Amino acid sequence: MARDVRRADRHDYPSSARKSLHQNQDGLTDNRGRWTRVTSDKIDAEVREPVQDELLCLADTKLVLGNWFAECVMNGKSLPDFAAMLGMCTASYGQTRAIYRYLDLLDHSYGHLEKGRAAGEIRSMDLLDEPPRDWPDFIISIWLAEQASWSMASGFLRSPDRTIAGIARKIGEEAYFHLKYASGWLRILNGADDDRGRAREALSLRWPLALRWFGPAEPVDRLAAAGWRDPGIGDIRAGLADEVQRSVTPLGIDLATLPGPDFPPEWRPRARRTGSLPARLFEVIRFKDAELAR
Repeated sequence: MARDVRRADRHDYPSSARKSLHQNQDGLTDNRGRWTRVTSDKIDAEVREPVQDELLCLADTKLVLGNWFAECVMNGKSLPDFAAMLGMCTASYGQTRAIYRYLDLLDHSYGHLEKGRAAGEIRSMDLLDEPPRDWPDFIISIWLAEQASWSMASGFLRSPDRTIAGIARKIGEEAYFHLKYASGWLRILNGADDDRGRAREALSLRWPLALRWFGPAEPVDRLAAAGWRDPGIGDIRAGLADEVQRSVTPLGIDLATLPGPDFPPEWRPRARRTGSLPARLFEVIRFKDAELAR
């Protein structure tokens, strides 16, 4: 049986890692809070590009997910929903910016990542391309996006680069509560026949896209082989499937009966998505003119 990536790694850091992302232990800032190049020059050439590719896919997914929360907050069913969604929105934005700032220490420009890219350059999970059709679809979508992005991040918890490991740790700490929120709503949806049916329908549409984000099976995971990811992407994918299956069993769903991921010609391996971000979604997530905020 595949290792349960989320639970196993969560148990690795319940107390010792509950520290700010901006502490020296993680190699992220100096004593004045300024970002430093503590580890960026130590990344081997063979993994430098793929590491950045993976982190950018993760950061852009969190960017789009944060905008999902912002756009859908008024659809919440109660005041606690509003508070939770706004909190998850800001946490997602914070994770995005932390990764962008790290990539700025390598081969990217923070300003370009945040403000200068076109729709075709955004590397978010295409699970989030289409807006939710209803509340059950929203819950299923954010739950799968959080599960998938945390599973991907968890592979870097033991990275030799302390900065990457620290960012992954922080994502895990915050994802724990985001997933608690979504899981609570899954239990509520399971209590009503109509909601349960719509949740099943949403899962059948969204799950193949979540699984596709991890790409087709590859004989060798370059990052795992180089010691930068543990476990490899195949085990992470299997761990995600195990975790999702445990959660949807009460809904009467067997993931084995759902469609599998497809990889059409427009699949972009480095971006982990097909095609460009839809124009209407790009208009939502793109950086707006700073002058408008004055």
